[in-house]
Amino acid sequence: MYFEIWIDLSRKEEVEKALRERFIEVYEAFYDYHYIVNANSESELMSIDGVKLVRRHYDC
Repeated sequence: MYFEIWIDLSRKEEVEKALRERFIEVYEAFYDYHYIVNANSESELMSIDGVKLVRRHYDC
C-alpha cells in the first residue's frame, strides 16, 4: 500500500535517510504531504522517529 506521510521538517535529512533505508519506494512530494511511501502498514511508518502523520494514499 502507498501512504502519504508528514515529517518533522527540522529533521528532514535524518528522517528521509531512515525511510530510504527501510523502504524501496520513497517519493518526495510537493503537495499537502511530504512523501509517498510504499509500506505494509501505517504502524511500520509511524515507528520511524520524526514521522508525524500517516494517511493511506488512495490514488495509487
